[in-house]
Amino acid sequence: MKNIVLFGGGNIAQAVVEGLINADFKADNIFYIERNLRNQKALKKLKVKNLKKNASIKIDLFILAVKPKDAIDAYKQILNEYKDPKIVSFVAGIKSKKYIKLNQDIQFLRAMPNTSARFNLGITAIYNSSFSKNNLAKVSKLFKKIGIVMNLDSEAKIDTFTGMIGSGPAYFFYLLKSYEKKLMSLCNQDRKKVNAVMVNLIKGVGFSIENNDNLDELIEAVASKKGTTEAGLKSFKSGKLDKTFEKGISAAIKRSKEISNEF
Repeated sequence: MKNIVLFGGGNIAQAVVEGLINADFKADNIFYIERNLRNQKALKKLKVKNLKKNASIKIDLFILAVKPKDAIDAYKQILNEYKDPKIVSFVAGIKSKKYIKLNQDIQFLRAMPNTSARFNLGITAIYNSSFSKNNLAKVSKLFKKIGIVMNLDSEAKIDTFTGMIGSGPAYFFYLLKSYEKKLMSLCNQDRKKVNAVMVNLIKGVGFSIENNDNLDELIEAVASKKGTTEAGLKSFKSGKLDKTFEKGISAAIKRSKEISNEF
C-alpha cells in the first residue's frame, strides 16, 4: 500500500498517521480529506497532504475515519469519485453489511486501532468483509507498523474490542489519577517527577508481564505476609474493585452494541 488517504482527521486518524511516520512510512504518501480546520492544522504539522491539492495521485487505500453520522455520506462520496476503491473503516457502530449493500463489488473491511498507535504500541482489531487475501495481508502489514493486529473471526467481537481495548487507555488513565494525587504530595508538587515515576511504574509492569504471563504469581512476588501490599489488596478486595472494573468494561461493551444498533 503506497498511497493512503484518511477521510477524516480526528484523534484516532492523527494517532495512526503519527505511528506510521514513526515507523518510516513516508508522509509524502499519506493524504487527507478533512473539513475541520483544527484537524487540518494538526495533520499539516505531521507533513501529510490535502488530497484536494493532489487529486491526480493513484490511491491504494482509503481509511474512513469520520463520525458515525457522517460515515455513509463519506463512503458514497468515495464510491462516486474513485473507481474500485479499497476502503478500511475506523467508524464505530456501523456494520459492514450497510456499506456492502451499496456496492457488492467493493473491497471493504473494518479496523479498530487505539490511540497508543501514535507510539507504535497500538492494538488494531480487523474484521475482513470482502478484501482479497493478498490485499488483506497488505493492510495487516500496514497496521503492524503501529503495533499488534488482532484478526477477528466475528464482527460482533468488534464491540467487545471497542469497549475493552479501544477505550482501555482511558481506564488506566482514570485509575492513575489516584496515584497522581498521592505522588504530587510525595514529589513536592513536581509534575515532571510525578510523570517520570508513573512512566517507570507502568513500564515495569509491562516488562514483568512480558517475562511472566501469570498475573497471580506477579502479585505474590510483590505481596508479603502482613505487609503493605497485602493491606492494600485486602482493601481492594473488600471494596470489590475487580467487580466494579468489570462492570465498567461491560457498560462500555454494552454501549458499543447500542451504537451498532443505532445505525
